[in-house]
Amino acid sequence: MSVERRPEEQALDSLILELREQSSPNIDWDRVEARLLREPRPEAPRASFSNRLWLPAAGLLAVAAVATLVVSRKPEPAPLRVKPMAKLGNMPLNGDQLALGTRVTAGNQPLVVEHRGRARWTLEPHATAQVSNAGEFLTVSLESGALSAAVVQSPKPETFAVEVGGTRVAVHGTSFRVVRLAERVQVEVSEGTVAVEASGTHSAPAFLLRRDSRGNFALDGRTGSVEGNASAVVANGSGRSHRSLAKAPPVASPAPDREKAPTAPPAQPDAAAEPAAPPEPVPVQPSISDIENGVSSAVELMNRCFNDQTRSTGIHVSANTGLTLSVAPDGSIQSVTFAPPLAPAVEDCAVSGLRALTFAHSVEGVTFTRLLELSR
Repeated sequence: MSVERRPEEQALDSLILELREQSSPNIDWDRVEARLLREPRPEAPRASFSNRLWLPAAGLLAVAAVATLVVSRKPEPAPLRVKPMAKLGNMPLNGDQLALGTRVTAGNQPLVVEHRGRARWTLEPHATAQVSNAGEFLTVSLESGALSAAVVQSPKPETFAVEVGGTRVAVHGTSFRVVRLAERVQVEVSEGTVAVEASGTHSAPAFLLRRDSRGNFALDGRTGSVEGNASAVVANGSGRSHRSLAKAPPVASPAPDREKAPTAPPAQPDAAAEPAAPPEPVPVQPSISDIENGVSSAVELMNRCFNDQTRSTGIHVSANTGLTLSVAPDGSIQSVTFAPPLAPAVEDCAVSGLRALTFAHSVEGVTFTRLLELSR
């Protein structure tokens, strides 16, 4: 069964379809409303059949236009913004991309930072450090916890340092660990040599720690104690490295037991024996010839240490320093001063050899300086 629609209803359907296919008009509704309010309301005409047909059609037309306008003005949904998140995997951080002043904190796992070809340092869990110098001399300030580092060997006197408060732990090729406590700094060295000093005094380290040694220091880097293969260095001015070589006092041997010791017969004077010659007087200071002989031995030792302890690069390398020796009255060397200081490995070798060097006895001893040019 089919229902035949009236012609006016079919015409209205066709009109609605045409309006939907057309683009929505840009109507200034505020202007239309203002105009309608200004115009006088017309008298209601007498309703007729055509008017009764036109009004519903106009109403439907207006509703369709408003619906089309509302649909066209519906804003598109804004795209979902996702905040970037840095995921920390097992790969080390690129230290060369860390800006100066970057603070790095380790979570429950160690955090590794690598400066390719220069150094690799690891923050232990829950430790915090800050990159305070990212240029030629890498410097990391340890704010809490522990840090271990492995530094690539370099001919430069210093390439990497860890600062803890006022303490500076400087190296040029080694493996070590630094722990910051409430009022102290602990340093352990597994390879190479580490210089511990007060911050800002690069030329005068207070302590030198070598392989398999450790130390416990104050936060100012000036006082502390060391164990193992380590030594304390006394700074006596800018640009100098002074080392004390004073020997430990000899241990007194126990007195012999007089009851068990045999009694020697008293010596009888020999009338024919000649009187003993008086001993030669001890000079106030060693002679010039004795000093120069000792200097020659010291120069030979220094050149040997410089050749053995500097890395070969295939080019000529030289260094100038002023060697000051303080000789005790018994001829032993009490202290050695290098101005300017040499590489820690060269100084360690020289100090170890100079311990065996002796001069002639004198009343006052002597202190002298010689300028040396070391080359390889």
